[in-house]
Amino acid sequence: MRRPGIKFWRRLVQFGVATAFVVIPLLNHLHINVLTGNFLAFRAGPLPLADPLAVLQITLKNFYLSADLLVGAAIALGLAAAMGTVFCSWICPFGLLSELAQDAARRRTSGQDRVAPQRRTGFAVKLTLFGLGLAGFLVFSTTPVLNQLSLPAWYSRIFQFYFEQRHISLAVVLLLALPAVEFGFRRRLWCRCICPQSVLLICVKLLNPAQLKVRFDAHKCICAKPRDPCRQACSLSLDPKTLAEAVDVACNNCGDCVAACKRRGRALRFGFGPHARDSGDAGV
Repeated sequence: MRRPGIKFWRRLVQFGVATAFVVIPLLNHLHINVLTGNFLAFRAGPLPLADPLAVLQITLKNFYLSADLLVGAAIALGLAAAMGTVFCSWICPFGLLSELAQDAARRRTSGQDRVAPQRRTGFAVKLTLFGLGLAGFLVFSTTPVLNQLSLPAWYSRIFQFYFEQRHISLAVVLLLALPAVEFGFRRRLWCRCICPQSVLLICVKLLNPAQLKVRFDAHKCICAKPRDPCRQACSLSLDPKTLAEAVDVACNNCGDCVAACKRRGRALRFGFGPHARDSGDAGV
């Protein structure tokens, strides 16, 4: 019997988190408060977790930083520094919806050249929007406006609103419409070009050259372009073989390319440390 691969465990975690944020507000409604909050601010017993972007905005606007906010943001940023943007690929519920839309689009176009490498301009667009949003917040607003663009936060709020106020948020329409648009374009547009939540996580991971990343050993590669199974496996339309050739801002360490390569020579693998093509150091 073949052991479950990395995608099985990743999907298990993704669906588990998505289900948890449906169940938690129901439990809170029943006055069971071991777990409370949403993707902006969450508490598991005594442990606080916080969205670093929300903490940044609150700190800049109010010149105030509580211990809970500091610890909560530090946990999220520490995870990104060590493991890359795994929040996006293992935890974010919108990331799950977006991936499922891409999987459906690829099945619909089965047999064709389904994935064209995407240009590396997505982060520049995202960073520009992030800067404009942050500047607008500091000048014109008293509440963290960029968090109104937090799709994981809206996902969790939908169920909070329903169980606490019997109110169905219009965010439901947004969370269904965006994957439908991405299905039509066959591109994960939000995650690549808009999502403000990922900007700080990406910046922090870039500060640590030793963070977990996908490595490529050309000596082991037995695939021929343009039908590389690793490239076809990437829902973000990246070429995993070229991640070391430029600043890696898009890869979220989902592991789909590593799983696809596992049956084709194992030229791709996870490893800690600076990118090194054709290297033979230990990895996972």
